[in-house]
Amino acid sequence: MVDLECHELVKTFGDFTAVDRVSLAVPKGSFFSILGPSGCGKTTLMRMLAGFERPDSGDIHIKGRSMLGIPPNQRPVNMVFQHLALFPNMSVADNVGYGLRRRRVAKPEIGRRVQEVLERVGLGDSGAKRIDQLSGGQKQRVAIARCLVLNPAVLLLDEPLGALDLKLREQMKVELKKLQSEFGTTFIYITHDQSEALVMSDQVAVMNRGRFEQVGSPQDLYYRPLTPFVAAFVGDSNRWRGRVEGRDGDTLHIVTGNGMALKAGWAHPERQNHSEEVEVFVRPEMIRIELEPRQDGADNHMTARVSSLLFDGARSQVLVTSEQGGQEMMVNLPQAPEFARLRPGDRVWLSWYAEQSHAFSAGAVA
Repeated sequence: MVDLECHELVKTFGDFTAVDRVSLAVPKGSFFSILGPSGCGKTTLMRMLAGFERPDSGDIHIKGRSMLGIPPNQRPVNMVFQHLALFPNMSVADNVGYGLRRRRVAKPEIGRRVQEVLERVGLGDSGAKRIDQLSGGQKQRVAIARCLVLNPAVLLLDEPLGALDLKLREQMKVELKKLQSEFGTTFIYITHDQSEALVMSDQVAVMNRGRFEQVGSPQDLYYRPLTPFVAAFVGDSNRWRGRVEGRDGDTLHIVTGNGMALKAGWAHPERQNHSEEVEVFVRPEMIRIELEPRQDGADNHMTARVSSLLFDGARSQVLVTSEQGGQEMMVNLPQAPEFARLRPGDRVWLSWYAEQSHAFSAGAVA
């Protein structure tokens, strides 16, 4: 079953096309994220789903019913914004029950439903508290509870974690996923933060210049990008431009502009025009780094010098410069005692397999 469908949505502002023939289908009870950089059209798309903007063409169906001409307050959706807009003069319970009072639900029913939803979001004993007595994460849960108590078919979330500090944001990613799973409500989540999208979502649509570049699971987007934009935007990648000097099946022999020779696989052979100019993407974690030469059967081997160390605990990386061509690249730093002594200027050995890279025809690169 599908809770939300969009068919060829278009929205323009003067000569600018913000949303360009976007179609999607969101299964019932799923967590669906729309990921993209600022200005890509994702917020405009969200506003059309909520009813705050009218599409120039196309249609939106929620629970099988067209939403064209249906005002926001009559759509079976609710929305959580980055700025939560909680009422500071009301208690937590009154904030959560606000929408039910507007719908003239009986007081005993309001009390029952408010307490039930507060229990489910872990705030069962906080109904009488003032908003200013809550932490940032608790306020987020109140805002979500205020929407979920109305039993919407779809909950729209427009970058709701953007105002939180980093540690709280990491915590809320896990909590949001748990809440969505427990309530079973369809979540449509807008974000420019790839980590949020990858961690929480069942499906992610990567948006660029008003269009969806790829829709798929987080694993598909990360390991099997369909376009250069997705390869560059989702996760970190080393990116090199080069010329194809030879082929061995789907494995390309490439020389970069700096003279570095490497082997790479076509990202999607059926989509390529096999041009001579290509761009290659290799993720930092795909490159093995060693302090002494070791033959491991990989397709690519090279030596490099450490340029700088970027310490970030378990996410530490090292910037190196290849001794063949002087190409810079980023490599994940293994959490092993011998690498704790690594210093700028040290020589290291790098290796990776051709299939661990993604090569795209240069003409396709955005």
